[in-house]
Amino acid sequence: MVFGKTSLIRAIMSQEKGINVNPSLDIAYFRQNLDNLNPDKTIIENVAENSIQEQTVIRNILGNLNIRNDEIYKKVVDISGGEKVKVSLAKIILSNSNMLILDEPTNFLDIEGIEALEEMLKAYTGTVLMVSHDRKFIDDIADNIIIIENGDIKQYEGNYEKYLESQNQKPNATNQIKSSNDKLLLQFKRAKLESEIASTKDEKRKQELIEELQKMMN
Repeated sequence: MVFGKTSLIRAIMSQEKGINVNPSLDIAYFRQNLDNLNPDKTIIENVAENSIQEQTVIRNILGNLNIRNDEIYKKVVDISGGEKVKVSLAKIILSNSNMLILDEPTNFLDIEGIEALEEMLKAYTGTVLMVSHDRKFIDDIADNIIIIENGDIKQYEGNYEKYLESQNQKPNATNQIKSSNDKLLLQFKRAKLESEIASTKDEKRKQELIEELQKMMN
């Protein structure tokens, strides 16, 4: 049987013939239909549903995803598609699961949302299995690459860039796209800092932001 990446994940989740899952695993699965959300409950109710974390932690995580203050009391049915993705990811990461399976988690996320997701996954202590077309995201997060080719499964330690180096592959269009994404992200961060510098009235904070901007430009 031939699997696509999403159908392979579904086969793992349903434990189809030939796939064995360790019974000690408690898997949380992020899928693009966001069916882990209850549309009639609020954001905070959804995220807290399967979490043992205190509300302060949950609020901080949502805040990092740019969902703050009274926004957490909105019902999921009333928020945008991008916000639903953020809530779904927060609910999964803050659950009691010891393994996450993520199918294209950066789809519909803005740059800030992707950065916040990266930080959350880096802090996550369990195992993360993910598929993604976002090359930069993979390079920032993955420390093992699984290659499935001609019926064989091979594992490489390191990110995708290290894998390409191990195969003696030359930079290609994908690498150029990654470079462009890096430049775009730098421009976004610079604009954000400049805006915050212009708006802040706290001189100490302003000086800190100026120093941060100078370091970024060096």
